[in-house]
Amino acid sequence: MLKLSSLEAKIMNNYSGTQFDKSKGDAGLSEVEELIRQTLEDSKKLEKPANQPAAPVSEPPKDDFKATVLPSQPAKPKPAAPIAPQQIVKPQEKSAPTSYEATFKEYQIGDIVQGKVLKVDQSGVLVDIKYKADGLILNEELSDHPGSSQSLKPGETIYCLIENLENKEGYVVLSQKKADFERKWKVAAEAYRNRTVLEAKVLQALKGGLVVDSDGLRGFVPASQVGKSGEETLESFAGKTIPVKVIDVNRRQGKIVMSHKLAAGDKDKLVASKLFEELEVGQVRKGKVANLKQFGAFVDLGGVEGLIHLSELSWKRVKHPSELLKTGDEIEVLVIGVDKVNRKVSLGLKELQADPWANAAELYKPGQVIKAKVLRFAKFGAFVELEHGLEGLIHLSELSKEHIKTPDEAIKIGDTVDVKVLRVIPEEQKIGLSIKALLVEKDKQALKEAAATADNKKVTIADMVADKERAKAEKEAELAEEGEEEQAPIE
Repeated sequence: MLKLSSLEAKIMNNYSGTQFDKSKGDAGLSEVEELIRQTLEDSKKLEKPANQPAAPVSEPPKDDFKATVLPSQPAKPKPAAPIAPQQIVKPQEKSAPTSYEATFKEYQIGDIVQGKVLKVDQSGVLVDIKYKADGLILNEELSDHPGSSQSLKPGETIYCLIENLENKEGYVVLSQKKADFERKWKVAAEAYRNRTVLEAKVLQALKGGLVVDSDGLRGFVPASQVGKSGEETLESFAGKTIPVKVIDVNRRQGKIVMSHKLAAGDKDKLVASKLFEELEVGQVRKGKVANLKQFGAFVDLGGVEGLIHLSELSWKRVKHPSELLKTGDEIEVLVIGVDKVNRKVSLGLKELQADPWANAAELYKPGQVIKAKVLRFAKFGAFVELEHGLEGLIHLSELSKEHIKTPDEAIKIGDTVDVKVLRVIPEEQKIGLSIKALLVEKDKQALKEAAATADNKKVTIADMVADKERAKAEKEAELAEEGEEEQAPIE
């Protein structure tokens, strides 16, 4: 019996699962022993230090291994000779990119990039995408929206999808059509997720709804989602631009469903919100009178309503806005206040008109006598209308020479009266007037005239006695004549 060492026993254990044909007998056993011997020799070689040169090994005759078949355990490969230290080559360090190379971007196939059109010809479109090579779009890869290569011009910015980073000619192969396709679904998904209101043009009106296009994004608006008013038909929407919202996106089926009805209300809110953010004090805006109230007029600025207070309608006092405006009037107004917290807008109308008070001091001087029309009464007096769009006040104490308690004791609304200018204060928009001053002056003038007449007529006492005697004699003569007529006989 062959005695095995510990290493031999270990090796035998490794080959314990190997099946041999018993019919071979001792010949098969000798082959196994020979294989073990060769394996031990190879192991001893590997155990030697790396710095010692390996002894030459004579290869066994090839014929000895012809009959050896080990299906479950392949032969171990011969170890490669160690590499000498001087043969190891260190990888060359990559040099830092130049400032020009640093401007290039790194792209991958499938990226959607933005580029500038450099050249357009029959073969396609050359595009600068900020890469080490220019991009090329073949005619068949141009987008259906906006159209063919004739619609593109040098300098125009477009989006493209990278199909190949380098072709045989060294160009980056691009596709505008695929970029638009990917962007379309991306825009649709974002619009659906954010409930964005889009502007879409109605391309076709069908029985079941509307086919629309929103900047290349095609969708379908079912008839139930079309916001119609009254007897409005689907055909009436053809060619119009309407607000829509994406309510369903199905890329697998290639369907984008939109709603006009949901977007109509949101659009008004969106427009109003945008307009409100644009409003600033000092702007002049066009609007339409929406409503009249006792305290002022509401004006629609295009989604946002502002108020013109009664005091801001005109430089002259107005009792009701209907004196100047009516519902539906289109007017220009001045933005005089914007409250972004409470979302209120204050407007002015008189500020866009010439300020009559600017020249009031030149038009009217104290002591001047003018005509005025009585407009309204107050506890303290009466307001009157003057020329040039100005108003004045006749204080209660200036309405009459006598003491009165109310203005209507002296004048009536609608009367045209003569008044005297007492004072003009443009900065306070005040003109003080008086009727009493004119009455007093008239009385003084009458007294002066009477005094002047008395001075012109100097009468003596003798004249007065003679006049008295003459009047007495005339009276006695008249009485005598009456007596003679009474005594005359009746015939």
